[in-house]
This record gives sequence, structure tokens and C-alpha cells, in this order.
Amino acid sequence: MYKLRIDRDLGKNLFEDASKEIRDWIVNAIANIVIVDGVIEKHEFVALQEAIELLESRDEVHDLMKKVKERDLYEVKDIKMELELAIKVFFYLAAIAVIDGNLKKSEKELLNACGGCLGLEDDLIRAVTRWSLNQMEINRKLTQDLKSSNNARDRIIEELIFVVW
Repeated sequence: MYKLRIDRDLGKNLFEDASKEIRDWIVNAIANIVIVDGVIEKHEFVALQEAIELLESRDEVHDLMKKVKERDLYEVKDIKMELELAIKVFFYLAAIAVIDGNLKKSEKELLNACGGCLGLEDDLIRAVTRWSLNQMEINRKLTQDLKSSNNARDRIIEELIFVVW
């Protein structure tokens, strides 16, 4: 398993100035992406934490966590927002969809539905999906390279300790 580092520019700071309606839509979309495949990976909790930070009350947090625990999907509805924000939201959702190292059919279908609800063109939706898959591969390679580097470091340390002792 590996960690996909969600772009911090596409997190809370981007969404916190949005209207309550937009923030609620984003929170619901994040929750849906996380639970749609029926498995909540530990990496997906990062996304849920960011969603929780967009909520205004304990009741909203409680309701969200109840829905997540019960794997109860929210209805994804059309929403109006500026195109630039819609694109950034969609990139963010795409990053979450592949956070566990896979893009399952259910996640892809939901991601496509979210893109449509945001008013995005099909070509843009496909391009962002390809981007997310590419990011997934980059992160997988990075994780492998870091593991290899850490193993090399450990061998060097072991050799130095053996020589010194």
C-alpha cells in the first residue's frame, strides 16, 4: 500500500470560502467516493478528515459519520459553481478516488457522475480520470523507490554497526 499525497492546495483552504451549499456538496461527494466501493481504506480517512473540517456543527459531523459507517450513499445532485472551482473540486475528488492505489468501477462511475453534476464536459472528465491514474502510478513508483532507498540505508547502517562493533 502507499500514500497518495492529496494536493494541499486543493484542500480545506480552497473550499472554506465556498458557500455552505457548495461545501455540503463537496463533503457529500467526498463521503460517497470513500464508501462507494464498500471498503474504507486507512488512507481515505485523510479525505474524510478534510471533509469533516468543512462542516459547521457537531450534528453535521455526527450525521456524516453515521452515513459513512452505514455505507449509506448521498444522492449526487447537480450544483452550480464557477468553472475554475468545479474543475479543482473534480481534480480533488479524482485524487481521492485513487488514494487506495486502485480506481474501481464503482469509483469511476461515481466520479463520472460527480463530473456531470459539476457541469463538466465528458472530455474533461476523461482527461482528469487519466491524470488521476497517472498520479496513482507516479505515487506507486515513488513508494517503491522510497522503500528501496530505505532498504539501502538500513544495509549501510547494518554494515557500519558490524564494522564498528
